[in-house]
Amino acid sequence: MNVRNVVVKDTHSSHHGQEVDIRIEKGIIESIVESKIKADDPKLITPGLMDLSSHFNDPGTEYKEDLITGLKTACEGGFTDVCILPNTLPTADNRSTIEYILTKASRQVTSVHPLGALSKELKGDSLAEILDLRASGAIAFTDGVVPIMNAELLSKALQYVQKFKGLVISRPRDLSLSRGGQMHEGSVSTSLGLVGISSLSEKVMIERDLSILAYTGGRLHIHGISTFESVALIAEAKKSGLAVTCDVILHQLCYSDDHLSSFDPFYKVDPPLRTDKDIQALKNGLANGTIDALSIDHLPQDEESKILEFDLAAFGMIGLQTAFSSLLSLASKELPLDMLLEKLSNGPRQVLKLPKIKIEEGEFAKLTLLDAHLKWQYNEESNISKSNNSPLFGQLLTGKSVGVINGEKVYFPS
Repeated sequence: MNVRNVVVKDTHSSHHGQEVDIRIEKGIIESIVESKIKADDPKLITPGLMDLSSHFNDPGTEYKEDLITGLKTACEGGFTDVCILPNTLPTADNRSTIEYILTKASRQVTSVHPLGALSKELKGDSLAEILDLRASGAIAFTDGVVPIMNAELLSKALQYVQKFKGLVISRPRDLSLSRGGQMHEGSVSTSLGLVGISSLSEKVMIERDLSILAYTGGRLHIHGISTFESVALIAEAKKSGLAVTCDVILHQLCYSDDHLSSFDPFYKVDPPLRTDKDIQALKNGLANGTIDALSIDHLPQDEESKILEFDLAAFGMIGLQTAFSSLLSLASKELPLDMLLEKLSNGPRQVLKLPKIKIEEGEFAKLTLLDAHLKWQYNEESNISKSNNSPLFGQLLTGKSVGVINGEKVYFPS
Protein backbone atom coordinates (compact mmCIF):
# COMPACT_ATOMS: atom_id res chain seq x y z
CA MET A 1 0.00 0.00 0.00
CA ASN A 2 1.23 3.48 -0.87
CA VAL A 3 0.35 6.74 0.84
CA ARG A 4 1.50 9.70 -1.23
CA ASN A 5 2.01 13.41 -0.61
CA VAL A 6 1.61 13.46 3.15
CA VAL A 7 3.33 15.83 5.56
CA VAL A 8 4.77 13.98 8.55
CA LYS A 9 3.61 15.26 11.92
CA ASP A 10 5.83 13.31 14.29
CA THR A 11 8.44 15.23 16.27
CA HIS A 12 10.28 11.95 16.98
CA SER A 13 10.70 11.16 13.28
CA SER A 14 13.64 12.17 11.09
CA HIS A 15 10.99 13.00 8.46
CA HIS A 16 9.04 15.45 10.65
CA GLY A 17 7.66 18.32 8.57
CA GLN A 18 8.59 16.73 5.24
CA GLU A 19 6.17 15.92 2.42
CA VAL A 20 6.75 12.25 1.68
CA ASP A 21 5.48 9.09 0.00
CA ILE A 22 5.19 6.08 2.31
CA ARG A 23 5.10 2.44 1.27
CA ILE A 24 3.62 -0.08 3.71
CA GLU A 25 3.94 -3.85 3.36
CA LYS A 26 2.31 -6.37 5.72
CA GLY A 27 1.69 -3.68 8.32
CA ILE A 28 5.29 -2.41 8.38
CA ILE A 29 6.60 0.88 6.98
CA GLU A 30 8.87 -0.35 4.21
CA SER A 31 10.05 2.97 2.78
CA ILE A 32 9.69 6.73 3.23
CA VAL A 33 10.90 8.96 0.42
CA GLU A 34 10.48 12.64 -0.26
CA SER A 35 7.63 13.31 -2.68
CA LYS A 36 8.99 14.18 -6.13
CA ILE A 37 5.84 16.02 -7.15
CA LYS A 38 4.46 18.25 -4.40
CA ALA A 39 0.72 18.46 -3.73
CA ASP A 40 -1.10 21.78 -3.61
CA ASP A 41 -2.87 20.71 -0.44
CA PRO A 42 -1.04 17.76 1.16
CA LYS A 43 -2.65 15.71 3.91
CA LEU A 44 -1.02 15.23 7.31
CA ILE A 45 0.12 11.89 8.71
CA THR A 46 0.67 11.31 12.41
CA PRO A 47 1.21 8.41 14.80
CA GLY A 48 -2.19 6.83 15.37
CA LEU A 49 -4.44 8.79 17.72
CA MET A 50 -5.28 7.11 21.04
CA ASP A 51 -7.93 7.89 23.65
CA LEU A 52 -7.40 7.10 27.32
CA SER A 53 -11.06 7.12 28.32
CA SER A 54 -14.21 6.30 26.34
CA HIS A 55 -17.51 4.71 27.35
CA PHE A 56 -19.09 2.32 24.84
CA ASN A 57 -21.93 1.08 27.09
CA ASP A 58 -21.38 -2.54 26.05
CA PRO A 59 -22.46 -4.77 27.65
CA GLY A 60 -25.52 -3.23 29.30
CA THR A 61 -26.84 -0.05 27.68
CA GLU A 62 -26.10 -0.67 24.02
CA TYR A 63 -28.97 1.58 22.91
CA LYS A 64 -26.67 4.55 23.67
CA GLU A 65 -23.57 3.01 22.07
CA ASP A 66 -22.14 -0.43 21.59
CA LEU A 67 -18.63 -1.72 20.97
CA ILE A 68 -19.03 -1.81 17.20
CA THR A 69 -20.56 1.67 16.79
CA GLY A 70 -18.13 3.05 19.36
CA LEU A 71 -15.09 1.66 17.59
CA LYS A 72 -16.40 2.73 14.18
CA THR A 73 -16.93 6.23 15.57
CA ALA A 74 -13.37 6.21 16.91
CA CYS A 75 -12.06 4.97 13.56
CA GLU A 76 -13.94 7.70 11.69
CA GLY A 77 -12.29 10.20 14.04
CA GLY A 78 -8.80 8.87 13.30
CA PHE A 79 -8.19 6.74 16.39
CA THR A 80 -6.15 3.58 16.06
CA ASP A 81 -6.56 2.79 19.78
CA VAL A 82 -9.17 3.43 22.47
CA CYS A 83 -9.25 2.59 26.17
CA ILE A 84 -12.77 1.85 27.35
CA LEU A 85 -14.18 2.32 30.83
CA PRO A 86 -15.32 -0.56 33.07
CA ASN A 87 -18.72 1.05 33.81
CA THR A 88 -20.74 -1.61 32.01
CA LEU A 89 -23.55 -3.98 33.00
CA PRO A 90 -22.19 -6.34 34.17
CA THR A 91 -19.17 -4.41 35.38
CA ALA A 92 -15.81 -5.19 33.77
CA ASP A 93 -14.55 -6.64 37.05
CA ASN A 94 -14.21 -10.21 35.81
CA ARG A 95 -12.42 -12.23 33.15
CA SER A 96 -15.54 -13.08 31.12
CA THR A 97 -16.53 -9.42 30.56
CA ILE A 98 -13.00 -8.45 29.50
CA GLU A 99 -12.85 -11.41 27.12
CA TYR A 100 -16.29 -10.53 25.72
CA ILE A 101 -15.09 -7.00 24.95
CA LEU A 102 -11.86 -8.15 23.30
CA THR A 103 -13.56 -10.88 21.24
CA LYS A 104 -16.37 -8.65 19.99
CA ALA A 105 -13.91 -5.88 19.05
CA SER A 106 -11.27 -8.10 17.46
CA ARG A 107 -12.22 -7.52 13.82
CA GLN A 108 -12.45 -3.74 14.01
CA VAL A 109 -9.73 -1.46 12.61
CA THR A 110 -9.43 0.46 15.88
CA SER A 111 -7.85 -1.56 18.69
CA VAL A 112 -9.63 -1.66 22.03
CA HIS A 113 -7.87 -1.65 25.41
CA PRO A 114 -10.22 -2.51 28.29
CA LEU A 115 -9.74 -0.75 31.61
CA GLY A 116 -10.44 -3.22 34.39
CA ALA A 117 -12.56 -2.29 37.39
CA LEU A 118 -10.53 -1.44 40.47
CA SER A 119 -13.23 -2.54 42.90
CA LYS A 120 -15.81 -5.31 42.76
CA GLU A 121 -18.97 -4.06 41.04
CA LEU A 122 -17.46 -0.54 41.27
CA LYS A 123 -18.78 -0.32 44.83
CA GLY A 124 -15.48 0.86 46.30
CA ASP A 125 -15.49 -1.74 49.07
CA SER A 126 -12.97 -4.39 48.02
CA LEU A 127 -10.46 -4.90 45.24
CA ALA A 128 -11.53 -6.68 42.08
CA GLU A 129 -9.53 -9.71 40.92
CA ILE A 130 -6.81 -7.50 39.48
CA LEU A 131 -4.36 -10.25 38.50
CA ASP A 132 -7.10 -12.17 36.72
CA LEU A 133 -8.24 -9.02 34.92
CA ARG A 134 -4.67 -8.29 33.84
CA ALA A 135 -4.23 -11.84 32.54
CA SER A 136 -7.41 -11.51 30.49
CA GLY A 137 -6.29 -8.24 28.87
CA ALA A 138 -7.08 -5.26 31.13
CA ILE A 139 -4.48 -2.55 30.51
CA ALA A 140 -4.98 -0.51 33.73
CA PHE A 141 -7.37 -0.32 36.68
CA THR A 142 -9.98 2.26 37.57
CA ASP A 143 -13.57 2.64 38.71
CA GLY A 144 -14.11 4.84 35.66
CA VAL A 145 -16.74 7.52 36.14
CA VAL A 146 -17.03 6.57 39.82
CA PRO A 147 -14.42 8.37 41.98
CA ILE A 148 -12.42 6.16 44.37
CA MET A 149 -13.73 7.52 47.67
CA ASN A 150 -12.25 4.72 49.78
CA ALA A 151 -8.70 5.82 50.67
CA GLU A 152 -7.77 2.39 52.02
CA LEU A 153 -8.85 0.78 48.74
CA LEU A 154 -6.68 3.16 46.71
CA SER A 155 -3.72 2.45 49.00
CA LYS A 156 -4.14 -1.30 48.60
CA ALA A 157 -4.51 -1.00 44.84
CA LEU A 158 -1.33 1.06 44.46
CA GLN A 159 0.57 -1.51 46.50
CA TYR A 160 -0.95 -4.47 44.67
CA VAL A 161 -0.20 -3.32 41.13
CA GLN A 162 3.48 -2.87 41.96
CA LYS A 163 3.80 -6.65 41.56
CA PHE A 164 3.60 -6.14 37.79
CA LYS A 165 4.30 -2.40 37.42
CA GLY A 166 0.61 -1.77 36.80
CA LEU A 167 -1.26 1.51 36.64
CA VAL A 168 -4.13 2.82 38.76
CA ILE A 169 -6.32 5.55 37.26
CA SER A 170 -8.15 7.96 39.56
CA ARG A 171 -11.02 10.35 38.77
CA PRO A 172 -10.51 13.35 41.08
CA ARG A 173 -13.82 14.36 42.63
CA ASP A 174 -14.73 14.19 46.31
CA LEU A 175 -18.42 13.35 46.17
CA SER A 176 -19.02 14.54 49.72
CA LEU A 177 -18.04 18.05 48.63
CA SER A 178 -20.07 18.07 45.42
CA ARG A 179 -23.42 16.35 46.08
CA GLY A 180 -26.14 17.55 43.76
CA GLY A 181 -23.69 19.66 41.75
CA GLN A 182 -24.70 20.48 38.18
CA MET A 183 -21.87 22.71 36.92
CA HIS A 184 -18.79 24.60 38.10
CA GLU A 185 -19.39 26.48 41.33
CA GLY A 186 -18.86 30.16 40.61
CA SER A 187 -20.51 33.36 39.47
CA VAL A 188 -22.25 31.68 36.52
CA SER A 189 -23.80 28.89 38.64
CA THR A 190 -24.94 31.51 41.15
CA SER A 191 -26.59 33.63 38.45
CA LEU A 192 -28.31 30.55 37.01
CA GLY A 193 -29.43 29.28 40.41
CA LEU A 194 -27.74 25.91 39.94
CA VAL A 195 -25.92 23.88 42.58
CA GLY A 196 -22.19 24.04 41.88
CA ILE A 197 -19.35 21.54 41.84
CA SER A 198 -16.50 23.29 43.58
CA SER A 199 -12.86 23.28 42.53
CA LEU A 200 -12.22 22.23 46.13
CA SER A 201 -13.79 18.82 45.49
CA GLU A 202 -11.10 18.14 42.88
CA LYS A 203 -8.25 19.71 44.83
CA VAL A 204 -8.98 17.73 48.00
CA MET A 205 -9.11 14.44 46.10
CA ILE A 206 -5.85 15.07 44.28
CA GLU A 207 -4.11 16.06 47.52
CA ARG A 208 -5.33 12.83 49.11
CA ASP A 209 -4.33 10.68 46.12
CA LEU A 210 -0.85 12.19 45.94
CA SER A 211 -0.35 11.71 49.69
CA ILE A 212 -1.30 8.04 49.39
CA LEU A 213 0.99 7.64 46.36
CA ALA A 214 3.89 9.15 48.31
CA TYR A 215 3.24 6.66 51.11
CA THR A 216 2.70 3.49 49.05
CA GLY A 217 4.69 4.03 45.89
CA GLY A 218 3.37 2.66 42.60
CA ARG A 219 2.06 4.41 39.49
CA LEU A 220 -0.96 6.69 39.50
CA HIS A 221 -2.70 8.45 36.62
CA ILE A 222 -5.15 11.23 37.41
CA HIS A 223 -7.78 11.45 34.69
CA GLY A 224 -9.55 14.61 33.63
CA ILE A 225 -8.04 17.40 35.71
CA SER A 226 -9.91 20.67 35.27
CA THR A 227 -8.62 23.37 37.64
CA PHE A 228 -5.59 25.59 37.97
CA GLU A 229 -5.00 24.18 41.50
CA SER A 230 -4.79 20.66 40.05
CA VAL A 231 -2.10 21.67 37.57
CA ALA A 232 -0.02 23.21 40.34
CA LEU A 233 -0.41 20.19 42.65
CA ILE A 234 0.64 17.70 39.98
CA ALA A 235 3.56 19.86 38.83
CA GLU A 236 4.87 19.91 42.41
CA ALA A 237 4.34 16.16 42.80
CA LYS A 238 6.35 15.46 39.65
CA LYS A 239 9.16 17.68 40.88
CA SER A 240 9.27 15.65 44.10
CA GLY A 241 9.72 12.44 42.09
CA LEU A 242 6.29 10.83 42.41
CA ALA A 243 5.28 8.48 39.58
CA VAL A 244 2.16 10.43 38.68
CA THR A 245 0.75 11.33 35.27
CA CYS A 246 -2.40 13.17 34.28
CA ASP A 247 -4.57 14.12 31.34
CA VAL A 248 -7.05 16.84 30.45
CA ILE A 249 -10.25 16.16 28.52
CA LEU A 250 -10.27 17.93 25.16
CA HIS A 251 -13.61 19.67 25.65
CA GLN A 252 -12.35 21.22 28.90
CA LEU A 253 -10.05 23.36 26.74
CA CYS A 254 -12.72 24.29 24.19
CA TYR A 255 -15.56 25.49 26.41
CA SER A 256 -15.99 27.33 29.72
CA ASP A 257 -18.82 27.56 32.25
CA ASP A 258 -20.09 30.60 30.32
CA HIS A 259 -21.40 28.16 27.69
CA LEU A 260 -24.00 26.95 30.19
CA SER A 261 -25.73 30.33 30.44
CA SER A 262 -28.50 29.08 28.10
CA PHE A 263 -29.00 25.88 30.16
CA ASP A 264 -27.88 23.76 27.18
CA PRO A 265 -27.55 20.19 28.57
CA PHE A 266 -25.02 19.28 25.86
CA TYR A 267 -22.46 21.29 27.89
CA LYS A 268 -23.23 19.39 31.09
CA VAL A 269 -20.15 17.26 31.74
CA ASP A 270 -18.20 15.82 34.67
CA PRO A 271 -15.75 17.29 35.54
CA PRO A 272 -17.68 20.47 34.82
CA LEU A 273 -16.56 23.13 32.41
CA ARG A 274 -14.53 25.59 34.45
CA THR A 275 -13.43 29.23 34.14
CA ASP A 276 -11.13 31.01 31.69
CA LYS A 277 -8.49 31.08 34.43
CA ASP A 278 -8.62 27.31 34.75
CA ILE A 279 -8.52 26.84 30.97
CA GLN A 280 -5.40 28.98 30.70
CA ALA A 281 -3.69 26.99 33.45
CA LEU A 282 -4.59 23.74 31.69
CA LYS A 283 -3.14 25.05 28.43
CA ASN A 284 0.03 26.10 30.26
CA GLY A 285 0.21 22.63 31.82
CA LEU A 286 0.06 21.02 28.39
CA ALA A 287 2.73 23.33 27.03
CA ASN A 288 5.19 22.82 29.90
CA GLY A 289 4.70 19.06 30.15
CA THR A 290 2.86 18.89 33.47
CA ILE A 291 -0.13 17.39 31.64
CA ASP A 292 0.97 14.23 29.85
CA ALA A 293 -1.94 13.57 27.51
CA LEU A 294 -5.24 14.67 26.06
CA SER A 295 -8.30 12.45 26.38
CA ILE A 296 -11.76 12.53 24.82
CA ASP A 297 -13.99 11.04 27.55
CA HIS A 298 -16.54 10.01 24.90
CA LEU A 299 -19.74 9.46 26.91
CA PRO A 300 -22.85 8.82 24.78
CA GLN A 301 -26.31 9.70 26.10
CA ASP A 302 -29.63 9.08 24.38
CA GLU A 303 -32.28 11.81 24.09
CA GLU A 304 -34.29 10.42 27.00
CA SER A 305 -31.25 10.94 29.24
CA LYS A 306 -29.97 14.24 27.81
CA ILE A 307 -32.83 16.33 26.41
CA LEU A 308 -34.31 17.21 29.80
CA GLU A 309 -34.39 20.09 32.24
CA PHE A 310 -30.77 20.89 33.03
CA ASP A 311 -30.76 19.52 36.58
CA LEU A 312 -32.27 16.23 35.36
CA ALA A 313 -30.06 15.77 32.30
CA ALA A 314 -27.27 13.19 32.40
CA PHE A 315 -23.63 14.23 32.36
CA GLY A 316 -21.52 13.53 29.29
CA MET A 317 -20.47 14.56 25.81
CA ILE A 318 -19.34 12.58 22.76
CA GLY A 319 -16.22 13.69 20.90
CA LEU A 320 -14.28 10.94 19.14
CA GLN A 321 -15.49 11.74 15.64
CA THR A 322 -14.89 15.50 15.98
CA ALA A 323 -11.59 15.37 17.88
CA PHE A 324 -9.39 16.69 15.06
CA SER A 325 -11.72 19.62 14.36
CA SER A 326 -11.52 20.52 18.05
CA LEU A 327 -7.73 20.22 18.03
CA LEU A 328 -7.52 22.60 15.08
CA SER A 329 -9.69 25.13 16.92
CA LEU A 330 -7.17 25.10 19.78
CA ALA A 331 -3.98 25.13 17.72
CA SER A 332 -1.98 28.33 18.15
CA LYS A 333 1.52 29.61 18.81
CA GLU A 334 0.88 28.78 22.45
CA LEU A 335 -0.42 25.29 21.63
CA PRO A 336 1.19 24.14 18.36
CA LEU A 337 -0.71 21.51 16.40
CA ASP A 338 2.36 19.23 16.49
CA MET A 339 2.27 19.24 20.29
CA LEU A 340 -1.50 18.69 20.47
CA LEU A 341 -1.25 15.71 18.12
CA GLU A 342 1.56 14.30 20.25
CA LYS A 343 -0.61 14.62 23.38
CA LEU A 344 -3.39 12.66 21.65
CA SER A 345 -1.18 9.96 20.12
CA ASN A 346 2.01 9.04 21.93
CA GLY A 347 1.03 10.91 25.09
CA PRO A 348 -1.50 8.23 26.11
CA ARG A 349 0.91 5.48 25.10
CA GLN A 350 3.58 6.94 27.37
CA VAL A 351 1.11 7.01 30.27
CA LEU A 352 0.29 3.33 29.69
CA LYS A 353 3.93 2.33 29.03
CA LEU A 354 3.06 1.15 25.52
CA PRO A 355 5.64 1.28 22.69
CA LYS A 356 6.00 4.71 21.09
CA ILE A 357 4.76 4.91 17.50
CA LYS A 358 7.32 6.44 15.11
CA ILE A 359 6.99 7.25 11.44
CA GLU A 360 10.24 5.62 10.36
CA GLU A 361 11.21 2.78 8.03
CA GLY A 362 10.92 -0.61 9.71
CA GLU A 363 8.35 0.58 12.28
CA PHE A 364 4.86 -0.84 12.74
CA ALA A 365 2.35 1.18 10.72
CA LYS A 366 -0.12 2.57 13.25
CA LEU A 367 -0.99 5.85 11.53
CA THR A 368 -3.69 8.50 11.15
CA LEU A 369 -4.20 10.50 7.96
CA LEU A 370 -5.68 13.98 8.45
CA ASP A 371 -7.04 16.74 6.23
CA ALA A 372 -6.72 20.10 7.97
CA HIS A 373 -8.76 21.94 5.33
CA LEU A 374 -11.66 19.60 4.68
CA LYS A 375 -15.02 21.10 5.60
CA TRP A 376 -17.82 18.73 6.58
CA GLN A 377 -21.27 18.86 8.11
CA TYR A 378 -21.64 17.02 11.41
CA ASN A 379 -25.24 15.83 11.35
CA GLU A 380 -27.50 12.77 11.36
CA GLU A 381 -26.10 11.63 8.03
CA SER A 382 -22.40 11.86 8.95
CA ASN A 383 -22.64 10.89 12.63
CA ILE A 384 -21.47 7.32 13.27
CA SER A 385 -22.33 7.14 16.97
CA LYS A 386 -25.75 6.02 18.17
CA SER A 387 -25.92 9.23 20.21
CA ASN A 388 -25.57 12.88 19.22
CA ASN A 389 -24.91 14.62 22.55
CA SER A 390 -22.30 17.04 21.25
CA PRO A 391 -22.54 20.85 21.10
CA LEU A 392 -20.94 20.56 17.64
CA PHE A 393 -23.84 18.53 16.27
CA GLY A 394 -25.44 20.30 13.31
CA GLN A 395 -22.40 22.52 12.65
CA LEU A 396 -20.10 22.89 9.66
CA LEU A 397 -16.65 21.78 10.86
CA THR A 398 -13.15 22.13 9.46
CA GLY A 399 -10.64 19.30 9.70
CA LYS A 400 -11.25 15.57 9.50
CA SER A 401 -9.53 12.23 9.60
CA VAL A 402 -9.38 10.71 6.12
CA GLY A 403 -7.66 7.43 6.89
CA VAL A 404 -6.55 5.01 9.58
CA ILE A 405 -3.83 2.40 9.18
CA ASN A 406 -3.45 -0.12 12.00
CA GLY A 407 -0.98 -2.69 10.75
CA GLU A 408 -2.75 -4.67 8.06
CA LYS A 409 -6.15 -3.24 9.01
CA VAL A 410 -6.98 -0.04 7.13
CA TYR A 411 -9.90 2.35 6.80
CA PHE A 412 -10.33 5.11 4.25
CA PRO A 413 -13.80 6.74 4.36
CA SER A 414 -15.49 7.18 1.01
